[in-house]
Amino acid sequence: MQLARTQKRPKRKAVIQLRQAMKSKLNTVRLDAWDLRILSELQADGRISKSELAKRVHLSASACSERLRLLEAAGAIEGYYARLSPSLTGGVIFVMVEVVLDRHRLEDQRHFETEIQGIPEIMDCWAIGGRVDYLMRVAAPSMAAYQEFMEGLLQLGLGIDQYYSLVVTKSVKTNSPIPLSALRER
Repeated sequence: MQLARTQKRPKRKAVIQLRQAMKSKLNTVRLDAWDLRILSELQADGRISKSELAKRVHLSASACSERLRLLEAAGAIEGYYARLSPSLTGGVIFVMVEVVLDRHRLEDQRHFETEIQGIPEIMDCWAIGGRVDYLMRVAAPSMAAYQEFMEGLLQLGLGIDQYYSLVVTKSVKTNSPIPLSALRER
């Protein structure tokens, strides 16, 4: 995204807000237009150099580096990842798994959420509202391996009452960046 060079430089107030968020260890940060530009560029290219990032968002290298450091420290940026080619995953199946827990106490939810953290086959897991409690994305080399994985998962005592499997037949859209409209100041 190209920006007009006539825009004002970042306000000191925004930098102070980021520092305060970092000090209080808040995971929610009030983002201004400069932060959104930085995040947008990083979502498009996580390997961009700091100097190139500064050029693209029209900030000095030092101002951009400081904002980037504060965004990282405040938890606005969780990490930098490589997006693997779909050709590498040709033999892998992905299954969306809807999970219903047998009990809905906070301690049961925490137990489930803690235990699945160390299971690499569970790529993503979201707590959701509605008829199921969680939605997981699971990777397996085959349907037989997926079924074996689920049978093993049920034996771990995670409190799973029911699960529903939705096999991904085709990837239509993946790894989309978070839209800037969702990040605008609230």
